[in-house]
Amino acid sequence: MNWRRKKIKEATEPQRLFMENGSILLQELVKCCNGKTNPITTYSTDQILKATNNFNKSNLVGKDDCDYHYYRGTLDDDDNRLVMIKKKAYGGRHVRKICRDISVSSMVSGHKNFLKLLGCCLELTCPALVCEYAESITVNAHHQIDPTLTWNKRIQIARDISNSLAYLHTAFSTTFIHRNVHPRNVFLDVKGVAKLGDFRNCVTIPQGESFVRENKLEGTYGYLDPKYMSKGMITENVDVYGFGVFMLVLLSRRTPGLDDELHPDFLTRLVEDGRFVEILDPVMLEGDFGEGELCRMEAFFLLSLKCIGLRGEVPEMMEVSKELKRIERF
Repeated sequence: MNWRRKKIKEATEPQRLFMENGSILLQELVKCCNGKTNPITTYSTDQILKATNNFNKSNLVGKDDCDYHYYRGTLDDDDNRLVMIKKKAYGGRHVRKICRDISVSSMVSGHKNFLKLLGCCLELTCPALVCEYAESITVNAHHQIDPTLTWNKRIQIARDISNSLAYLHTAFSTTFIHRNVHPRNVFLDVKGVAKLGDFRNCVTIPQGESFVRENKLEGTYGYLDPKYMSKGMITENVDVYGFGVFMLVLLSRRTPGLDDELHPDFLTRLVEDGRFVEILDPVMLEGDFGEGELCRMEAFFLLSLKCIGLRGEVPEMMEVSKELKRIERF
């Protein structure tokens, strides 16, 4: 038995988990960013339990489809900061994915359109992330977006998230692909700024390469690029396609994969027949809308179709971001 195994064996349970999870986190930090990242604060189990009142149900503010729970909490520090704590509800099989989430979050936390990582707790079976507090844009178990979001707010959310994806694709020596652009991974902070979170499925494309291959599909049904599904090739288009579907969801408040109105064939017919208004969320249309607003909605709709490959060449995220800014100002 080497000295490290002996040390782990003699440690208390929290110490053992800290060392084991910390080792995996270090591997992910080296793999993702060569170990160059912002400092990561670590919190003890006692601090996390106190912040969430022992993960009390009254503090639970959200769930996703992979048994990850989001808790509102207050850190017992100088500022008594309100935070959001993300924790796997069951089991410890996803430690490496969670450590990937922590490592990528730490890299992008300085950008205003990413959910800011404050630190993590490595003393739990599955590490927990401690993030700035922000509200999900979804409202139910089907992850439908909040119907009270206005049209202007929906454009702003799309623009903010396009900025974050463009940053992932271009800001580093290797290209980062999020692989799960979905409303449940989008949050609004207290100032209404949209933030992208959840990097469990994030992969990197090495410098000089245009794709990587993976045998196991990751992401959410309805948001997956058909080429990725058929060939296992991960390119920037995986995020562009998912973002295009996300735009359609913002516009229609429908559920991809369940609503026939979001099927590519139906969308193509809407364009050909000039009936794009049929896709619009009726709640969003309440009130007076002039011709100019409908023109903006149509431009938004047509851009989403470009992203999913139904209208010409699929654009890069930087192009999408620029076009959304133009539509927002129109």
